[in-house]
Amino acid sequence: MSLAASFKVLKGDRSAASSAAAARSLGNQRPAAAGTPTTSSSRPTPPAAVDSKRKRPEENTTYSQPAATGLGQEMMTRVHYAVEYLKEKDRPIKFDDIFKYLSIPPDRKDEGRRLRSALMSHPKVEFEQREGTFRFRPVHNVRSAEELRGYLQQQPTAAGISVKELRDGWPGAIAAIDFLEKEGNLLVTRNKKDNVPKLVWPNDPSLGLSVAVDDDFQAYWHKIKVPDATDLRQELEKAGLTPTSQVKEITPVNGGGKKKRRINRKAGRSTNTHMSHILKEYPMKASK
Repeated sequence: MSLAASFKVLKGDRSAASSAAAARSLGNQRPAAAGTPTTSSSRPTPPAAVDSKRKRPEENTTYSQPAATGLGQEMMTRVHYAVEYLKEKDRPIKFDDIFKYLSIPPDRKDEGRRLRSALMSHPKVEFEQREGTFRFRPVHNVRSAEELRGYLQQQPTAAGISVKELRDGWPGAIAAIDFLEKEGNLLVTRNKKDNVPKLVWPNDPSLGLSVAVDDDFQAYWHKIKVPDATDLRQELEKAGLTPTSQVKEITPVNGGGKKKRRINRKAGRSTNTHMSHILKEYPMKASK
């Protein structure tokens, strides 16, 4: 075969190959049927492969315990501020005033009911059911000087009342104690550092009245001379007694006797002393 014939055969093979490639591309670009969604890729991804690549969410939610909302702590805080508010005012107060003081929204009626029941059962709060008022309850139910005098007179023992406990719920306790002490109705002990009252007892002013004494007896009493230390010592020596203020003279002893010689005893404990006439002691050999 000549060179020209070979070139014609090669040219025909190339044209046939290009025609076949064009026919394949036209077959792949056919329009999709009605109702069938089209995709950008030639091969759609199977559903099983997509599910295998997805990560399952971690199930860490615990359904056995309720979530912490902090309602209990918030209620305890409000009860504390309500008690401090009653202590500061020191008078009966309506619940609506306490509710407004705590700045609770009026639409939270459930919180208001819980707060009311908590204050009614609080040991530091007095609830007047007829008036519907709340008042602070101190350790000692005393709020005036007259109430303090009556309270001290009703005590079954002579133990003093702590001023710190009286001040709990009674802001004017110190002023009332100072007034009653000046009137002679109280016995008060104070701190040395700041002179603040510490304990109080009841006192009867009638016991402090002075007793009248005749002038002759007072003059006779002042004529009596009280002996001093020198006169007492002289009187004791005259009576042959030794006063305790006399200095004792210690006479030293000359010689002092002979010193006892110290006996060196053998080390260790001696045993079998009852057989000393039978046993024989052998000298110990010196260690090499």
